[in-house]
Amino acid sequence: MAPLYDAYGRPVIPRELTREKAAPALTGVRTFWDDTVASGLTPPRLAALLQAAAMGDHYEFLTLAEEMEERDLHYASELSKRKLAVSRLPIAVEAYSDSPQDVRLADEVRALVRRPGFRNLIKDLLDALGKGYSVVEILWDRTGPRWIPQKYKYRDPRFFQFDQVSRSEIRLRDEADLANGVALSPFGFIAHVPRIKTGIPIRGGLARLAAWAYMCKGYTVKDWLAFAEVFGLPIRLGKYNASASVDDIAVLKSAVANIGSDAAAVIPESMQLELKEVAAKGGSAEFFKTLAQYMDDQVSKGILGQTASSSGTPGRLGNDDLQAEVRDDIRDDDAEQLEETLGRDLVKPFIDLNFGPQENYPALQLRAPKAEDVVALVTALEKLVPLGLKVEQSVVRDRLNIPDPDPKAKPEDLLAAQPAPAPPAVNRALNRELNREQDAPDAAAIIADRALDQADGSDLAAAVERLLAEAESLEDVRDRLLALYPTLEIGQAGEVLGEALLVADLAGRAAVKDEA
Repeated sequence: MAPLYDAYGRPVIPRELTREKAAPALTGVRTFWDDTVASGLTPPRLAALLQAAAMGDHYEFLTLAEEMEERDLHYASELSKRKLAVSRLPIAVEAYSDSPQDVRLADEVRALVRRPGFRNLIKDLLDALGKGYSVVEILWDRTGPRWIPQKYKYRDPRFFQFDQVSRSEIRLRDEADLANGVALSPFGFIAHVPRIKTGIPIRGGLARLAAWAYMCKGYTVKDWLAFAEVFGLPIRLGKYNASASVDDIAVLKSAVANIGSDAAAVIPESMQLELKEVAAKGGSAEFFKTLAQYMDDQVSKGILGQTASSSGTPGRLGNDDLQAEVRDDIRDDDAEQLEETLGRDLVKPFIDLNFGPQENYPALQLRAPKAEDVVALVTALEKLVPLGLKVEQSVVRDRLNIPDPDPKAKPEDLLAAQPAPAPPAVNRALNRELNREQDAPDAAAIIADRALDQADGSDLAAAVERLLAEAESLEDVRDRLLALYPTLEIGQAGEVLGEALLVADLAGRAAVKDEA
């Protein structure tokens, strides 16, 4: 096999591709054990972990990002909407050209994306939207005739780090280099780093944007629950008279304490128990609700670019069904960036390993289906193609969402233009009859007229014309011609007659051929 290089010019070692490199372990820098950051999160601690992440230590930030999806229903819901808007898009593979080689490569990639696990791969890579990056390890299978991804293994983002200089190159945490990590092996990983915000990748994740709102909402909900615990139930007021004993007072106190949960109590007849509503508590409860809703709206704006699909705020996003609840421009940008990642880290390795390096590669596309005006497209092609416009079939198939035909399909199973039937011979005869009915001259008449035109003005023609003018009957014409013939010079007339006979012969041959 010729030397292979990845998209960054690093040499590929094929024998290393079948070995798992980023698996977790019970001990070491890539462990199963999880810590918690969200519990007891305070403004100083949040500020510190965000600053540490920007400086290169993003372990606690990634832990917080994971916990935010588990603890905040609204954040998890909005982030899921954005992921699903891309992961559910139709997958298409477009050949670079209509050449047999490019079409073959496109077919191979189509077979690759139809294999089980590809949709889950897309979902795993979209985890980068929240955390800033996502890495999936490719476990290649070489037992068959081709290099095939046997499995796509999502790896915990905390297993990776960025280089210390640019803070943009993803490296694997490993005991071999605890400070800098080790470079990802070529063709072994798919690393998706969406460009949501300009700058270093770790500062572009949506979790960083939503972290402050998450913390503030946590404080709000906590205070709201404390308020509900105190003022959610009416005040229980017990009254006893001056003659009540200590035991009687204890019975009343126990009844007041238990009535909140038991809704029942037994007290002496001489005692009273009242439930009093707290005045003006509704305004305080509405304050907490408004503040929590405000925080949720900010999260929705940051993730979806709108609040119309989450809080009921009036608004439209391109059409009435809210385009899968995510703005079209955000969804399409996420899809295009994911296309680039898959083309670089999956399509190129797959083709290079099986077919060698190529000058051009198929394009894997995630596109929202658009309503195509089929009538307008077909009408335009009908008018422009006869005028010389050249259009590739693959372009028209993509516009009409029609897949390429199976090369093994039988011709009778394919739709195709039927050849026009040859006009039967009777049509030619019918045309000649119609021409005669319309006084159209036939071949004999045309030849005779041409011969007369050429003979016009000759001595023979002049003598014959005088003879015809003087003759009194057909018999007289015959007799005069017999008497005139020995005295005439027929050289010029012979040439005209010979040419007429030749043309008549050729016309007859052509007519016979047409009728045959």
